[in-house]
Amino acid sequence: MATTGIAVIGAGPWGMTLTGAMAGLAQVRIRWICELDQVRRARAAAAHPYARVTGDLEEALRDPEVTAVVVAVDPARHHAVAMQALLADKHVFVEKPMALSTSDARDLYAAATTRARILTVGHLLLHHPAVRHAMTLVASGVLGEPLTLVSTRETPGAPRQPGSAWWALAPHDVSLALHLFGGLPTTVTAIGDVRDEAEEDSGAKAVLSFAGGRTAHIQVARFAPRKRREMMIRGPKATLTFDELAPADQALRLWTPQDGASLVSIEPADALHAQCIDFAANVARGDARAGNGAHAVDVVAVLEAAHASMLRDGTPQPVAFETATVSEPENASFEAA
Repeated sequence: MATTGIAVIGAGPWGMTLTGAMAGLAQVRIRWICELDQVRRARAAAAHPYARVTGDLEEALRDPEVTAVVVAVDPARHHAVAMQALLADKHVFVEKPMALSTSDARDLYAAATTRARILTVGHLLLHHPAVRHAMTLVASGVLGEPLTLVSTRETPGAPRQPGSAWWALAPHDVSLALHLFGGLPTTVTAIGDVRDEAEEDSGAKAVLSFAGGRTAHIQVARFAPRKRREMMIRGPKATLTFDELAPADQALRLWTPQDGASLVSIEPADALHAQCIDFAANVARGDARAGNGAHAVDVVAVLEAAHASMLRDGTPQPVAFETATVSEPENASFEAA
């Protein structure tokens, strides 16, 4: 079996999680781990002695046996690093959000399309068996119409780490809403909970209004008392709940007026493993159509509209999205991985 050579860019905690998951696949070989921080480089070298470790991205990209790149740097550098990999004709897996602006997200999607490269963004929950089953139930009409999605994503901890809770946590739930409802909202209304001098939100609430009366209510918080990962889809006929932290056989429940609450049987599966297998298989086939870049652009468009609403004290904002113009992009600069 031919193996796919991969370079991982970024050796932080999640970068190492992705490295371990990819390295566990028989069809993948981790050839490079690229990281500027010396301590992280040393840890990566110890954990994966068969991989070459460097602080120079171009060194890894010059390797002709590197077919694909996994980008796990901080979100502010997703665009620059992923673009450099695409311009080197590598297939790209980039963590969510794909970029911090719709224009940058469209830029990456256009580059991947032009160069016939796979562009996959780590919207992990789309590979969760409960979410896949939920999609089937929503499409079947068993819940009725119109539908209301309510999601809560909270993470505990002291308020030390900088950054926006909305941009850090909401990509999961925005992705789910767009996936389950099959399109973009027309408007987004959002309020952020600003607590620090940098005016970065530590929590946020948003309402996504879709055509046909469907709505999604998303709440995120970074410094909550406990960890929560819950979603509910409510319709006039039935209600579906998903607890991401529950065991797989207890994660999905359906409630109807006739039968009350009952567990929905789903096949146990590891979403991260499934996501990595999917990317590796698509790279092996060279099927550029198999990525989820278009969906990821939509997610960034909604995130940006919500951010604009927060800056305007909750004024509803349209989702500004245009089909990506496919053109040869300019060379991107790379400063740090």
